[in-house]
Amino acid sequence: MLFVYASEQSGANAYWMYKTRIPLDIAFIDSGGVIRSLKTMSPCHAEQSSQCPVYPAGAPFRAALETNAGYFAARGIGVGDRIELAPWLDSP
Repeated sequence: MLFVYASEQSGANAYWMYKTRIPLDIAFIDSGGVIRSLKTMSPCHAEQSSQCPVYPAGAPFRAALETNAGYFAARGIGVGDRIELAPWLDSP
């Protein structure tokens, strides 16, 4: 799933995995399409979302791309690699 934001987001912004069933990887991507941070997120089966760990980006980002866990590593994709975001950033 691709999340695109209208403006740059703080590196302190975070995602969580409340009631998510499978582990996911997330790439935090800057406005130039460069992957600034990668995280692997584990499912959280807690009763309340406040009991789940959060996964802060750790770097400013304009988009976040979630994939099945292991996707990026299996393809040799890492921090510093580039993803073409122009079609989504230029949309109204």
